[in-house]
Amino acid sequence: MKFILSDVNVGDGEQISRHIEVPAMRNGPLHQLMFPSHNILSVEQKEEIIRWYTNMLEDAFMDRWESFLKATNIDGTPYGFCGWTVIEKNETPKTTTRVKPEIQQGIQQKPQPNIKRNNWIPETIDAGAWVAVSQALRTERNRVLQNLNNICRITFMAVNPDYQRQGIGSRMMERMCEEIDRHRRHAYVLASPEGVRLYSKFGFVVVGQVRTDKGIITSMLRQSRQS
Repeated sequence: MKFILSDVNVGDGEQISRHIEVPAMRNGPLHQLMFPSHNILSVEQKEEIIRWYTNMLEDAFMDRWESFLKATNIDGTPYGFCGWTVIEKNETPKTTTRVKPEIQQGIQQKPQPNIKRNNWIPETIDAGAWVAVSQALRTERNRVLQNLNNICRITFMAVNPDYQRQGIGSRMMERMCEEIDRHRRHAYVLASPEGVRLYSKFGFVVVGQVRTDKGIITSMLRQSRQS
């Protein structure tokens, strides 16, 4: 299968959300915890979730705290997407889970015009479950990384389900690992059940687990290649 790897632009957010991120996450434990009624959502509710993911992606693209790649065919149709951030010399990681104060308080707000895009959350989200799993994932991440420096943390890795197992995820991982090894970094990821096999193929080993009612999220580390 032919595809092209290229940088991400802010304007790619909607296409990545609609065609990659949301379809790839639907069967994962994190999405199912956040949206427990995911199997019976209306078209309008599904569109609201896509818009919410789009807003978060566009905010991340504009913040430029992370690096991103997209995989597309020659006409620009998106197939895959990945993102990563670098943590160096005991610096506080620049990327954090985007849980807003209104979510922490369990307050759900409707999108309003002329306000920052991420000041709202979908009506169908289980804010309490999101906060709880986000805290558990953060605790596990801090446990593994607390004594390490020079880390590449993979924050996004998704391939449209219709195009999985055709080398797209592997090619994106090859590109990331080339950079990781060039800078002699450790690499870390919290993997969905579907992602464990891919990361294992590139030298990541299981160092922990976060168990949820919807499945296991696996903590995986790839040690720095010092040679």
